[in-house]
Amino acid sequence: MPLNIVVCLKQVPKPDLQFQINAEGTDVKRETLNYRTNGPDEYALEEAVRLKEKHGGRVVAVTAGPKRTEQMLREALAKGADEAVRVAYDEPAAFDPMKIARILAAAIKPIPRDLVLTGVQSDDYINSLTGGLIARSLGHPHTSVVTKVEVAAPSLTVTRELEGGDVEVVQLSMPAVLTVQTGINTPRYAPLPAIMKAARQPIKEITPKALGVASWDDFATGYTLRVRKLSLPEAKGHAEMFTGGVADQAKRMAQLLREKGFYRGG
Repeated sequence: MPLNIVVCLKQVPKPDLQFQINAEGTDVKRETLNYRTNGPDEYALEEAVRLKEKHGGRVVAVTAGPKRTEQMLREALAKGADEAVRVAYDEPAAFDPMKIARILAAAIKPIPRDLVLTGVQSDDYINSLTGGLIARSLGHPHTSVVTKVEVAAPSLTVTRELEGGDVEVVQLSMPAVLTVQTGINTPRYAPLPAIMKAARQPIKEITPKALGVASWDDFATGYTLRVRKLSLPEAKGHAEMFTGGVADQAKRMAQLLREKGFYRGG
């Protein structure tokens, strides 16, 4: 049976950057940041493409974000997605997982689907909430931390990872929402011809009007979620650099270990 798969992607700042706090103390300075696809979402995309290659069907990559996220969607097209959809949600921080999940669910609802895949969590906020909240909004069964997917329509069997290294096997009816664990596969690199083809493919843009609302705030819940204060962690301890030759460095290291109580030998 061919599968219609929707995979949700998020674009996050590259983690090796030097982050700075904005003047208001409510967010990082984003104007100079470089972005990449959220790490766990790359595994979700790869799993979606592998399932399509095995069973046939289509993969639709969906994101909620500003114009810059179209580069991420084109990378998804180059890696095997058949269609790309950008929900034109331009709030830079986008830290309310319930609001984002409701927006994504509204965008996904008209798309034919047997599976919705997301990464297990985002590299920036690490909430691990969006997949489950999308499932709730769509009314689909859901399971998380998935390490193996086996489809036997109209159901599927998934293996999920539990704390402590144990595993659990779960059977779900389709359509279903799965949050995919890192390490479930090895994400592929896009070949050059596919990259060139993806650069010419259209990306569908969804506005609030297309979903029948006046603004994205119509998807907000009854509570107000905002950041009151953001700060960098306090520096603790320091590094000591050893200079001199190898013998001098070894003596200094031995002396330091004795001073710290880690070594009491001769």
